[in-house]
Amino acid sequence: EAHGTFLRVSEALQDDIAKNLFFQNRLLEMMDDGPVATTPSVVLDREACLRFAIGSIATVLGAEFAEVDRYPTRVRLPDEPLMLVDRIVEIHGEPRSMSHGRVVTEHDIHPGAWYLDGGRIPTCIAVEAGQADLFLSAYLGIDFITKGLAVYRLLDAEVTFHRSLPQAGEIIRYDIVIDEFFRQGDTHLFRFNFEATVNGEPVLSMAKGCAGFFNAEELAAGKGIVHTQMDLRPEPGLRPDDWRHLSEMVVEFYDDNAIRALRDGDLAACFGEAFANLPVKNPATIPGSPMKLLDRVLHLDPQGGRFGLGIIKAEADIHPDDWFLTCHFPDDMVMPGTLMYECCLHTLRVFLLRMGWVVSQDHVAYQP
Repeated sequence: EAHGTFLRVSEALQDDIAKNLFFQNRLLEMMDDGPVATTPSVVLDREACLRFAIGSIATVLGAEFAEVDRYPTRVRLPDEPLMLVDRIVEIHGEPRSMSHGRVVTEHDIHPGAWYLDGGRIPTCIAVEAGQADLFLSAYLGIDFITKGLAVYRLLDAEVTFHRSLPQAGEIIRYDIVIDEFFRQGDTHLFRFNFEATVNGEPVLSMAKGCAGFFNAEELAAGKGIVHTQMDLRPEPGLRPDDWRHLSEMVVEFYDDNAIRALRDGDLAACFGEAFANLPVKNPATIPGSPMKLLDRVLHLDPQGGRFGLGIIKAEADIHPDDWFLTCHFPDDMVMPGTLMYECCLHTLRVFLLRMGWVVSQDHVAYQP
């Protein structure tokens, strides 16, 4: 069976190999004439990136990776609609070296894209589109170490936004670097970072990124975020001297029907009669499907929280057939951490709306 698979893969690669040999020979001829100035070109187009996500890795990275296709899992890019790498324009590093490397990718923000929020790419998608550290870790050979018995999880990162969220029609370029692989016991991890730009202008940076590969037992033992006493210690909150409430607030909760009405623009059905007949047409609320990431609010206390300025707690129901599970990943279904963060941003928007910060959709942009 393995031999038959190898023969099929080899046959599919013949055309690509011929093209690569022609390209390499042409480069050697050009080098004989002296240094040549070059500009980045497409190394892998969207079709190849999607094939890496859901097809054979060997058809993308070559026959030396054919073994990986037989493992129970492997490092992938997500499937549609969360496959956000439209092209890879540069790859640097030694394949299977388990050292450092670099990949440069691009994401096109198309008008009418499924994720747009007020005409802009949402925070979660702007971060998620820098997902090719997955590709780079596979290119550098992590699957040959894990043998498909450990799966990728992002552990930590610091993300900084330098400007407004990009809009439809713009292209985001991600310059992603894996600095090193290292081990903690039997667990393999790597450190990485990326810089995202639009037309050369910095958009966001990810620093101190750390991801690892964990088996089922290690995942089951995870405790999530563990807060220290310092994290929980109450502190007095600050408000401007001229602060005024736009609406009186009390402790409340909002069930599924209330949140559904809010999503449809009926603020009064969620927050009460004080929000009826507001002079705002088509108010901006929270996104609907497929970016529906909030089902109910369990508790809102305007005086609660560590700083006494308010706290809100909400829930999102996760179903086995949710699109963000089935596409992320076919052999390791897990909710992207970026979408979990977006759940928090939508919950904050509910709090702001209840405070009375109501604006029409064409006059507001929610940004980090």
